[in-house]
Amino acid sequence: ARLALDTMGGTRGNDIWGWFDSQTDNEYALLGMTNGTAFVDVSDPENPVFIGRLPTQTVTSIWRDIKVYQDHAYIVADNAGAHGMQVFDLTRLRGLTTPQTFTADVLYGSFDSAHNIAINEETGFAYAVGAREGGETCGGGLHMIDINDPLRPAFIGCFGDTSTGRSGTGYTHDAMCIIYRGPDTEHAGKEICFGANETVLSIADVTDQSSPVPLSVAAPPHPAYVHQEWLTEDHRHFFLNDELDEYYSMEGLAPPL
Repeated sequence: ARLALDTMGGTRGNDIWGWFDSQTDNEYALLGMTNGTAFVDVSDPENPVFIGRLPTQTVTSIWRDIKVYQDHAYIVADNAGAHGMQVFDLTRLRGLTTPQTFTADVLYGSFDSAHNIAINEETGFAYAVGAREGGETCGGGLHMIDINDPLRPAFIGCFGDTSTGRSGTGYTHDAMCIIYRGPDTEHAGKEICFGANETVLSIADVTDQSSPVPLSVAAPPHPAYVHQEWLTEDHRHFFLNDELDEYYSMEGLAPPL
């Protein structure tokens, strides 16, 4: 099946995540668009149902990112002024069949814009990255938020490895934070964050968010813009990509690092 963007009140998409409602067994797609977030019931994949949309908090943006924790969506946007982080209770979607226009349940305003957000669902901590334009940007690195009480997000600290990133502030473009259960026994059981930091992969121990510890950095062979990543379920292998290495290679240009 296919749903056109204009059916959902949008003009361009930019991100997608999902939510499984354990009470009803319904599955939803959460679609980031330039002008907000759309909610689509995809329980029957051949007959998706548009449930409604949450408009952007400020202005349109080609960058929006969504993650989920305890039946709540956490939404950030980049280059969107004082957008902050929208928190939306996804249980509000239950039983709806007519498209709705929603408002956020909570607006977290300790930063203005952020490029991305990662959530460790085991610990209840969110990590906004690429923050800028006001508030506590953390140099664009990890802006750490306690969301154990989903509707009361609380800022708890920053982390940025200043040896990384194009501007030397530890700017992070994308992140993944987990309780580590891989083969390196020294770090077993610790909360570890992996950051795609433009120039390198940055790895940090954030078990104590008040005193995070940088562990390592690693660079691909010819970095141009270290962009995003994902860890295998057994935490043994890590996949990292570069957004611009092929472009610079094909054009015969030197990466701007």
